[in-house]
Amino acid sequence: MQHINEEEVWQVRKLVEMLNYESSNGAVVLVEGKRDNNALRALGFSGRIVMLNNHRGLSRVVDSLEHASKIILLLDMDSKGKYLTQRIIAMLTNRKSVDLFYKKRLMEITRGRIRSIEELMSYRYSIAMSNPLADLV
Repeated sequence: MQHINEEEVWQVRKLVEMLNYESSNGAVVLVEGKRDNNALRALGFSGRIVMLNNHRGLSRVVDSLEHASKIILLLDMDSKGKYLTQRIIAMLTNRKSVDLFYKKRLMEITRGRIRSIEELMSYRYSIAMSNPLADLV
């Protein structure tokens, strides 16, 4: 991956702070799998994450989101992720608020270089260095 500039690091940190705020108000972040979950945790996300790979079928995933006030989709930007995004939106239409803002914002911040959520792990060191007290809080 190319060099990560300070502005990108700052923007990713802000995005994680916004996700934490959303989560504190009942939002759930939906990712594809464990590596995506680990990347978000490494960046400081402390809210509820639901992993698609932990469920057998999309209908069970949708059922597990019943109590969420909002579902933030952070699925990969590959063909599988796009397909799953469309299916989940179709299944949740008229039932839940589905938020794609964060996925689009990540694409903007990284100028399309990040294609999967797990690739955000590359920001971990830069974010830790920009906020050395983060681990102490």
